[in-house]
Amino acid sequence: MKETKWFNNKWWVSPINYFEELRENFQLPPKVFVRDSTIREGEETPGVYYDLEEKVKIVEKLEEVNVRHIDCGYIGQVQDQWDLANKIKELGINMKTYTHLSSNPARWNDEINKSLKAKCDYIGFGIVLTDWQLGLFTNNEKITPEVIISLIPSIVKRVKRLGGNTILDCVDATRSDVSILLKAIEKGIKYGVKMVMLYDTVGACNVSAISYLIKKIKPIAKDIPIGIHVHDDFGLGTASTIAAVEQGATFMDLIVNKLGDRAGNTSLEEVVVALEMLYGIDTGIDLSKLFELSKLVEKYSKVPIPFNKPVVGKNTFLHESELHVMSALKKDKYWMCFTPYRPEIVGQKEHLIFGPTTLHGDAIKIKCEQLGYQNYNNYIDEILNRVHLIISKRKYVTEKELEDVIKEIII
Repeated sequence: MKETKWFNNKWWVSPINYFEELRENFQLPPKVFVRDSTIREGEETPGVYYDLEEKVKIVEKLEEVNVRHIDCGYIGQVQDQWDLANKIKELGINMKTYTHLSSNPARWNDEINKSLKAKCDYIGFGIVLTDWQLGLFTNNEKITPEVIISLIPSIVKRVKRLGGNTILDCVDATRSDVSILLKAIEKGIKYGVKMVMLYDTVGACNVSAISYLIKKIKPIAKDIPIGIHVHDDFGLGTASTIAAVEQGATFMDLIVNKLGDRAGNTSLEEVVVALEMLYGIDTGIDLSKLFELSKLVEKYSKVPIPFNKPVVGKNTFLHESELHVMSALKKDKYWMCFTPYRPEIVGQKEHLIFGPTTLHGDAIKIKCEQLGYQNYNNYIDEILNRVHLIISKRKYVTEKELEDVIKEIII
């Protein structure tokens, strides 16, 4: 087959992804940017704490993978987070650093000064536009969404006067009144924010609703970048983030291994692989180092990667069922039959085992041929019985163990 965007020596995905009649409904950007939050959101995973040395090692690996933007957290209030933001600049790591102001406006002057002292590139200030969150954060019924919106010009001017750049952090954007949200964004754009970041704070938006929201915001934002930050409470983090990109969002808050509070946040590895292969969008990420990055974060977070985690999970390139094993055994010609992309593209390796669903006989015949046996038909039943006996006791046999059984039985 002729090499295309959907079929080449690296991956084979559906050609439908590239149908013009489908893509004409999108506003796909040619390039998107990962803003990594593995340190900030990742450390909000219950029980996770990184010391400064571990954080630096994660950041260095992120830089190696070619992540160029990083959310360092609330550095004006959390000393550990300030230390990291400052260290990134001290070490000359090639990343733009981001911070957030806390929920209390009374502390913002001090937080802005501390952020600029750490040479932070962008300062995000959260606008809370829902009454219940305003009640929680301020304990003052007089502070309404309209009051918060009225603060936008002064905050943007204050940060700019001190030499910083602002980002409008739209907290809980997907549960805010849309008309009020758009009004806030319009004011932020008018006074010079450098980005609008939308937070689906509890993953409460379905995928089509995310698309709708970005479509509403895009004409207001114009050339100002729109970012998306999604929590995975409904398992829609990857889908929602990609839906935002489909409609023109260019910045994505992503977290290695889907860490984060509650059900976690949008997975870095899932999104970048999907955008590169299914959309042809340049993420700038070195996909071949994703597995290394994932294992490093697993080591320091002490949160195990689920076996069936897309891209980096142990089972992602581990085959057991008959047809899958046949494809893996003849991977030089048929690797793509049951694998959408080659494992080495994301830094993984392919493995296979023989289990209860690998006893049709055909896969074992292929293995016999590969070992150089031509008279295997006389021994297939005996091999199958021996393998089944082992499987019944300990679930599966490895490829090497199967080879040993074959060599022992075939004379």
